[in-house]
Parts: sequence; structure tokens; C-alpha cells
Amino acid sequence: MGLKPKDELEKGKVVPLFQSGDYFFHRGIEAYRKNHLQRAIKLLERAVKLTNTEPVFHVQLAAVLSEIGEYERSNEILESVLAEKEDVAECYFFMANNYAYLGHFERAERMTLRYLELCPDERFTEDAKDLLELLRFEREEDEEWEDLEEDEDELIAQFERARYLIRQDNIPAALPVLQTIIDEHPTYWTAHNQLAEALFRIGDESAFDICQNILEKDPGNLFTLCNLALFYTKNGDAKRAEPYIRSLRRVYPIDGDHYVKVAETLCTVGEFQAAYERLKELSRWELEQRSELLYGFAVAMYHTGDHHKAMKVIKRAGELGSKQAQFVLEMVKSGQENLAEIEYDIWVE
Repeated sequence: MGLKPKDELEKGKVVPLFQSGDYFFHRGIEAYRKNHLQRAIKLLERAVKLTNTEPVFHVQLAAVLSEIGEYERSNEILESVLAEKEDVAECYFFMANNYAYLGHFERAERMTLRYLELCPDERFTEDAKDLLELLRFEREEDEEWEDLEEDEDELIAQFERARYLIRQDNIPAALPVLQTIIDEHPTYWTAHNQLAEALFRIGDESAFDICQNILEKDPGNLFTLCNLALFYTKNGDAKRAEPYIRSLRRVYPIDGDHYVKVAETLCTVGEFQAAYERLKELSRWELEQRSELLYGFAVAMYHTGDHHKAMKVIKRAGELGSKQAQFVLEMVKSGQENLAEIEYDIWVE
């Protein structure tokens, strides 16, 4: 029951190469195989736009979105495919995986069973059986532990929902989600920090009070230090930002996500040398997983003197989908960009 894209010639007409969904689909697959995920998404979105009736284009786009953690958007696409064509069984398998990552284990189990019902011996059958076994193992845990795990799963799912809404610039919708998390988990400082960021981004100065409250109860909270360095810098208050920036200069976290967070923050506040020293330690593969992070590396590199190589990296980041890199390249092309002033913003994704 595997999906295969239709040949445009079967429709009785010759479609110009760059107007063909097939062309962009196959280029998207090539980018995906090279692990250029952001570029793959752009190409597959183009394929879907040009040939909207081809289910395999939508399914492949959904699969790549899952790879970068866009589980909800992936499921939205898969649901739309099933609404048009219920027998595209792969959709159920991919949705099961997405629900599992989101912590919705019962939904994941239902989707897995539906896939196995339709495909008892197909491409993903063995993987589906493994997933079902894992999901059932989770449900068979001791009841007390199961309650704790379900609570944690729901917490993570809620938090990821809030982050997704913020990435989509839908901050008003994210605020009540974060507040609910905080009400139910008062010491979950990650949610407090995310709430502070969301409020600051809509101009609510209570963000500073939230940060100070965190530091009173959890001194040295790394994400709070990052937030305050960013908030004061973006407000043009370098004097108040300096103590937090100074603290970040001395920090080299072991945790990978924390390490990158500090590097991105330093780059955003103009500490380019410190940012470059950290980002150059990441592999090219790690940098290219996030095109905006790659652009940040290029900005730090440019300001530390390697202008020629930095421009090459900016071009690469633009190819991978970095909005900031693409903006700079357009400005350079039109002769409007003063590269001595190029900046990086951690909040652009």
C-alpha cells in the first residue's frame, strides 16, 4: 500500500520543469537524505503548492516536519490527507509516532492499531509492532508511577504546545497555557522563564518581576540569566544587562541545549567573540540542523574578523531557510546592508 507520486505526463500534458510538483518533491527528498531538513521542508512545501492533490507529497512533508519536532503541524497535514483519502495507511503510523512524542500515548496506540489493521505486512509493520509494545509497556507500569509519568507527559506536552504557539507569534494563546502549567507545577522554572519571555515580547514589563522572583527562589537559574541579559539589552539598558552578561561569559554548560542557549544569548547581546568561541565547538551537522543557529555562527564569525568565510556561511544559512540570513543577502544584493552592523536575534526561528 506504499505511496508513489504520479508522473505528470500521465495527465496528458507536458508540465514545465519548474512548475512541476515532482521536480520539487524529488529535490526535497535529496535534501532530506543529506539531512538538510529546513531546505527539504521548503522544497516539499513548494511541491505541495504546485501539486496539491498528490498525497505522497503531503505525507513526506509531514514526515520531515516530525524530524524537526513540529509534531502538531505534521499531524494537521496527515489528518488533511486522511480526510481526502482514508486508505493512506502510512498517515496512521506517522501520526502514532507524533502522538508518542507529544506524550499522548493512548492516541498513539489507537493510531498504531489502525495502521496494523490496514497493513498487517507492509513497510512499517515491524516498526509499528515495536511502537505498540513500547506504548503498552508504558501503560503496564505500576499505577502510582504511571500517574506520575502521565502527569509529566502532560506537562511536557503542554509546554511544547506553548513553545509552538510562541514560535508562531501567537503569544496571547500561549500565555494561559503557561499560566496553567505554573499553577499546577509552581517550581517548574522552565515555564516561568518561558512566560517571562512571552510577556516581554508583547511589551509587558512584568517579565522582569518574574525573572527576579525566579532568582530569589532558584539563584543562578541559567535561563533566567539569559532572559535578563536579553531583556535589558533589547531595552537599550547596557548597564543593567552587564552583570548578567558577565555571568554568562563565565558559564560553559555541559548540557548541550544549555550550551547553545548561552552561545545564542551572547551572540544576540553583541558578545561576538564569546559566542564564536562556543559555537565553533559545534559540529557542522549540529549547526546545520538549525539554519538560524548557523546564521548566528556566521554573525559571530564576521564580527571576529573572518569576513569572507562568514559570508559563505551566511549564504549557506540562507539556502537552509534562515530568515535572518535571507534578509541580509537581499540587503547586500540591493546595496542597502552595512555588514558591520549585522546582528543575530535568538527569537527569530
